[in-house]
Amino acid sequence: MKSLLVCSNSTKDFKIVEECDERRIISSAPDISILDEMGTYDKVVAVGGGAVIDTAKIISKNPIICYPTTAAGSSATSWSVYWDATTKHSIKRMKPNQIAMNYIFVENLPDNVVKDTTYDVVSHCLDSMFSKKRTKKSVGYCEKALELLTEKESYKNFNLIRAGHIAGRAIEITGTNLLHSLSYPLTGNYGISHGTALGYFLPKISKLMDYDVSDIVGDIKIDLDIDIDFVIDEALKYNKIYESDIFIDRKMLLEVLV
Repeated sequence: MKSLLVCSNSTKDFKIVEECDERRIISSAPDISILDEMGTYDKVVAVGGGAVIDTAKIISKNPIICYPTTAAGSSATSWSVYWDATTKHSIKRMKPNQIAMNYIFVENLPDNVVKDTTYDVVSHCLDSMFSKKRTKKSVGYCEKALELLTEKESYKNFNLIRAGHIAGRAIEITGTNLLHSLSYPLTGNYGISHGTALGYFLPKISKLMDYDVSDIVGDIKIDLDIDIDFVIDEALKYNKIYESDIFIDRKMLLEVLV
């Protein structure tokens, strides 16, 4: 039985229960070459964020075991993300069948990781709540996730990871749309991290949605040197952007984002 531990540099030394024959350390989201390894391993354990878990789901022939360390939500979905040059793709995979959230793994998350993954989970919630595919159940998941993010006690980082998993259940139902489509050109063409890309758009898009999330994300100040016309044109190439129940076209986005 061929088994593999997938982790990142920051999670490679975490103590887990499962033993694996091999270990793979990854530093970024998988690219299209990962498809050559689809279903290669019988047992895969993932310890890390969305890129780690997405990689693990692709290369495993069975549902994985995962220890999420960010709020990416991949621990709750049957999809994995990979990139083909500057274009983001999603591929259907099996949902993890064992999810272990360990407070020790997340108590010392760097501030930049906390910020980025918070922007990610909030964006999952907003995209899901304003989706044409939303259901009573998906909205309930989003409300619970956002409620967890407002709790300020000592287990804040642990609640952040819990919120990410719950929001992942929402996007398993609805998928993502407006915010995520806008973020992809920043990541694919400018090399900006997924969370920071989402954070850049959050203030203006949450205002468009008339949904105040400032109590969670604070006053976001992200300055980027980008060509917004190009970014909008690239974002409009993703069909999922039109799954938002907000009317979307180029003119509207220019008015909102410039």
